[in-house]
Amino acid sequence: MISICIPIYNFNVQKLIETLILQGKEINEPFEIICIDDQSSSVFRKLNAPIEKLDRVRFIDLKENIGRSRIRNLFIELSNFEKLLFIDCDCSISSNLFLKNYINLPAYDVIYGGRKHHQLKPKKSNKKLRWLYGIKMEDQSFDYRLRNPYHSFKSNNFLIKKSVFQKINFNENLIKYGHEDTQLALDLQKNKIRIHQIDNPVYHEGLENNIDFLLKTRTAIKNLSKIETKKYDISSIKLVSTYLKIKKFKIDKLLLLISKKGIAVIEKQLLSRWPSLYLFSLYKLFYYIREQNNV
Repeated sequence: MISICIPIYNFNVQKLIETLILQGKEINEPFEIICIDDQSSSVFRKLNAPIEKLDRVRFIDLKENIGRSRIRNLFIELSNFEKLLFIDCDCSISSNLFLKNYINLPAYDVIYGGRKHHQLKPKKSNKKLRWLYGIKMEDQSFDYRLRNPYHSFKSNNFLIKKSVFQKINFNENLIKYGHEDTQLALDLQKNKIRIHQIDNPVYHEGLENNIDFLLKTRTAIKNLSKIETKKYDISSIKLVSTYLKIKKFKIDKLLLLISKKGIAVIEKQLLSRWPSLYLFSLYKLFYYIREQNNV
């Protein structure tokens, strides 16, 4: 028995839901699909309204935006089954056996299926940075995920036992975008709960434009700093390890001095038609340094 949990924010989920219903009817056990809309714009609420009438679907339309962590924790109260399968609303299913691949596994506490991006370059150049970052930095091989089960975990496509999720869930102090899945992975690791990896990815369809992606990146860095203040070891995260190295060699203060102008210059390049991932890494480093120095 499985509860498919889909938090929605400003994305059309009709095709995703229809695909999951078709696959759900092919598995030999009860299932439900729970959709919670985190106060999307009226345009997307209208687009998604028809799913409320679909078989096996419950649709909850929140009256206020409660954030990425809290909305996911709500599924604990609303779900009826022990297996909770979380799928982000801006994903599409890559395999006809997607649900069966989860159902046919032993009862692991947590299972992560992975994520990938389409190889075809987006037609709009203002989405190229997000696409490049997804292809080159976010998409991880199955072998890499096996070697780094906690570091590679994302909340876009994972199954967790409800009994586990009731004890270890998303940190609701992280209200805005970014690293809520990092926090969850750290808590799972701290409690010695294994993340079992399978090769069962979804496609990420919701490519933000470059401006929105940079805004989300800055918010995510703020969240990362919040996690660090809780005394978690996040040194395995590349951005943090890079910062620790430059701090060790005592050049962090120099980079802080040039960070404001550096950010402005780099941002222009990142918003161009040929964004550089190397400069994007430097951009994030500048912001992280400023966060560490409360600037």
